[in-house]
Amino acid sequence: MWLESRLDRTDRSFCSVEITPLHGTSPEEIFGTFRNHLNDLLHHTITEAPLVQLITADRASLEFRQGGDSVAVKVGRGYYLFLSQTLEAKKIKAKEYRLRTLAYAYRIGFGPRREDEWFVRWEYNSREHIDALHPRHHCHLAAAAHCGGKEFSLEKLHIASGWVTIEEVIRFLIYELKVRPKSADWDARLQASEELFRKWTARSL
Repeated sequence: MWLESRLDRTDRSFCSVEITPLHGTSPEEIFGTFRNHLNDLLHHTITEAPLVQLITADRASLEFRQGGDSVAVKVGRGYYLFLSQTLEAKKIKAKEYRLRTLAYAYRIGFGPRREDEWFVRWEYNSREHIDALHPRHHCHLAAAAHCGGKEFSLEKLHIASGWVTIEEVIRFLIYELKVRPKSADWDARLQASEELFRKWTARSL
């Protein structure tokens, strides 16, 4: 009885989340709204570096770029953040689109280049983006684990994870790695951003 009542309340709470598709006349406008939102969030939390957007039809990619190449940007003392998102704007009706993430890659490392040393990566690939058998939501760690007489390379294993938002990566940098936030209300900003993302995408976080 207690469990059923808890489930009932959870279901009602989830169903009551208002879905608010992005309004715009084109995918370009929708992607621009999302890019501006993420840039504002990043600039008030961990970095002033702007995300660059590349658009092809109804898809777009977001990255930090320099000289035409994707790069990681410095956050805090000695840490670098690589961020990449592949997005789709799905048309619902005239001037309304629902944003969808087809892939993301977040990496925390120690230099701006892809080949520089890193220690954690979070990745997601939808089946439309990469058709593979490993867990779609996963992380990699620059470490090895010794257990049961075996050695596991956590760098190569696709360790199953839940959906990881950029807000949670920012929270990890600030709270766990002690990166100094750019504003005192950083946590409130992250929570508000997650709620907005939930409304835009109909995704439960």
